[in-house]
Amino acid sequence: MEKKNSGKKSGNSKGNKRSHSSPESKKEHSSQLEELKAKLEKLETEKEELSKKLDEALRAYARCENDKKILKKEVDAQIEYAYERFAKDLLPVVDSLELAIDHAMKIENREEAFEKLVEGVQLTLKKMLDVFKNHGIEPVHHDEFDPHLHQAVQQVESEEHGEGEIVDIYQKGYTLKGRVIRPSIVTINKKSN
Repeated sequence: MEKKNSGKKSGNSKGNKRSHSSPESKKEHSSQLEELKAKLEKLETEKEELSKKLDEALRAYARCENDKKILKKEVDAQIEYAYERFAKDLLPVVDSLELAIDHAMKIENREEAFEKLVEGVQLTLKKMLDVFKNHGIEPVHHDEFDPHLHQAVQQVESEEHGEGEIVDIYQKGYTLKGRVIRPSIVTINKKSN
């Protein structure tokens, strides 16, 4: 069976249909397009600013890293120089010891040799303590017992000393610019029962 075309156009036909936009719709699209262009330009500007700031931050970081390396080299050089200065200051002490030993060996009288050797060692010790003092190293004072400066290894009873006073010094302590580098090892008095 054949269908007859009644001549009516169907609303669902798929022909070439053109959409006609109203002038208001064109204005709205144009306005939205302008807004998008403005936003895009703003984003481009912000992107450039961020790029500049990132570049500045990277340069600042690089400068900091370079400064840190330079500072480390300077500190290392100063430490190296401090060791060198200390070593140079100790050389005369070594010379004095060598001279004292050499001089004592040439003396035939043993008693006189011993006296000269002791005298030489005493002078050398004085030089050494002067070098220490010049570098901020000083012996701990032993006026009263101080647990920050002294290490008590023994307690003894002594009527000549007060409670907790230092009775004997086994080993001198030293400070470096006020900081203890070795405490004095001492005996202190304890109260008798």
